[in-house]
Amino acid sequence: MHPPRQAGAVVDTVERMNVFGIAIALAGVILFLAALLATLRANRDAPVPYWTRPASEPRGSVLMRALGAALTIFGAALIAQSAGWWALIPVLAGPAVALVAIVLHNTRMRQLTR
Repeated sequence: MHPPRQAGAVVDTVERMNVFGIAIALAGVILFLAALLATLRANRDAPVPYWTRPASEPRGSVLMRALGAALTIFGAALIAQSAGWWALIPVLAGPAVALVAIVLHNTRMRQLTR
């Protein structure tokens, strides 16, 4: 038989899982936003559409966005049991910042064409 697990060992494992989950989610958000930044730089003189592909897409940016989204969701899932609804913050933060960045970019494009 296995020796009984101590409560401290379980708490330590949960804390490590939370730190790991937060790190994974943060890495995912950073990767997602880095891909967006590369796309915005590639389209300095053109607006970036919201629901379709932009005129110019840097090589690997789609893969970076997909991997970033996957890491963000995986990290949030790791912390969801102890964080509850707070685990949605990294899942919503990345797309929210991306949306604001696209709006600012497109606004700048409209102002330059006037």
